[in-house]
Amino acid sequence: MELIRALTDKAVLGTAGHSSARPRLTARAILINPEGKVAVMYSGRYGLYTLPGGGVEPEETLIDALRREMMEETGCRCHRIRPLGYVSENRGYCDYTQVSCYYVVTTRDRLLAPHLTAVEEANKTTVQWYTLEEADRLIREPRHHNRQRKFLQARDVAALDQYHRQRSGHGGPRKR
Repeated sequence: MELIRALTDKAVLGTAGHSSARPRLTARAILINPEGKVAVMYSGRYGLYTLPGGGVEPEETLIDALRREMMEETGCRCHRIRPLGYVSENRGYCDYTQVSCYYVVTTRDRLLAPHLTAVEEANKTTVQWYTLEEADRLIREPRHHNRQRKFLQARDVAALDQYHRQRSGHGGPRKR
């Protein structure tokens, strides 16, 4: 899987900082339903739109984690899975690192019931479905002041930019 973007305090916040923490591995997706709509997770508590996904458990493969996270957060099964790339995050301000592996996933499922965690429920998280253009706008446009939300937004924007490049034939996987 190829690097989409490396996010650092300098790139996202404009400040110096470096973390040497062990990276957390996550699996995330641009999940597309049969109507061509994209799944977006909305946190009502924070007014934040993100792409679905989450952490890889120690015994899981990336694909197993992806399938589990999509079922938990959206209630959908993954039918077609294509790697998009990964975003590395080095957040010096809070000594945290993460590698988010993104996939483009299609599902044949219609709206099913997600199985959200207690934290997601407390944050008033819901799955919503939008056209790609609407999803892109909802994730990209807000001006967040919180440092963590800036990183979350930058991570998903980088993945969406890569998806747009691949769809237009620019910056996709290299042909050999």
